[in-house]
Amino acid sequence: MASTEEVYLGLYGDDFEPEDVTALIGLPATKIARRGERNAVVPLPRESSWKFSLGKVEADVIDVYEMSNSLLEQLAPYESKIVEAVRSFRLFAVLQVVLWIDQDETASMPAIGFERPVLAFLTAISATIDIDTYRN
Repeated sequence: MASTEEVYLGLYGDDFEPEDVTALIGLPATKIARRGERNAVVPLPRESSWKFSLGKVEADVIDVYEMSNSLLEQLAPYESKIVEAVRSFRLFAVLQVVLWIDQDETASMPAIGFERPVLAFLTAISATIDIDTYRN
């Protein structure tokens, strides 16, 4: 069984319209949620969110360096607009890394780390990093 990873940028806040963030940044979110809006995954989100992901990747070898670099390639042209959105809507930005790790003892463990350009981008948009790991 292979491991799975997803790396995405999440913008979160108490009271904002995710579609307004999309309009300001000029990049459509891959997932949005509105505070208090009921859905199948989270019954009542405590905050609104705007997320951009390249999707989940299933592989024998998981490489967070590679995934975060790929995400940066897509987001870098929008850096100044993301900064503007964070300031205008009082948002907080998080680079989310979610790993579902294969428990097979012979399977490769994920390579977890970030290149300097990714860290520079996260600093520019005032983002933090959150890494969640789950057993497959």
